[in-house]
Amino acid sequence: MYYIIESEYVGPNPDEMVDEDRILITTAPALVNTNQEPRISGWCGTTNDISITAHGEYRTRAEAEKAMSDIFGDVRSSNVEWEPWLAVDSDEDPADHLVAMYRPGACQPLSRSATEDWVSTAFDQIQADTTDEQLEELEEELEAEANEQGMTLYRESLGSFLERKRDELRDELEEAE
Repeated sequence: MYYIIESEYVGPNPDEMVDEDRILITTAPALVNTNQEPRISGWCGTTNDISITAHGEYRTRAEAEKAMSDIFGDVRSSNVEWEPWLAVDSDEDPADHLVAMYRPGACQPLSRSATEDWVSTAFDQIQADTTDEQLEELEEELEAEANEQGMTLYRESLGSFLERKRDELRDELEEAE
């Protein structure tokens, strides 16, 4: 049998810890963190800012991958360190039950600060008279460029970075008058 297990970062720094979530396909079910009982579906608990949720049992890896796609949409392969939240015998290595590991999304998300660094390269395209529509176009161009390189920008703040730069230029212009 194959199991889908979601590991989601729920800690205090979501702006910077943007690519910590993982989706595992394993041959052992997840464990509930309080009683160490196996769980096939549902929330298993949160430990050290990581929430674990089980997403079902599947007869084949192909069925598990199809279900993962249905549940999470686009994912990308990952080979990072992971915590063994699996129901295995004490003499077994949980890593032996890991079949595949993925990250949500087709592109790697950049943190808030990394997005600000990325956006700063486009500041020379912004003038005091840049319109909101032009900022939106620039935002779309920057996102497309990041996507071409396998990344996605921190969308919650992208527009505000650009607007802040334009507003600084407007303030400088007003002070010079």
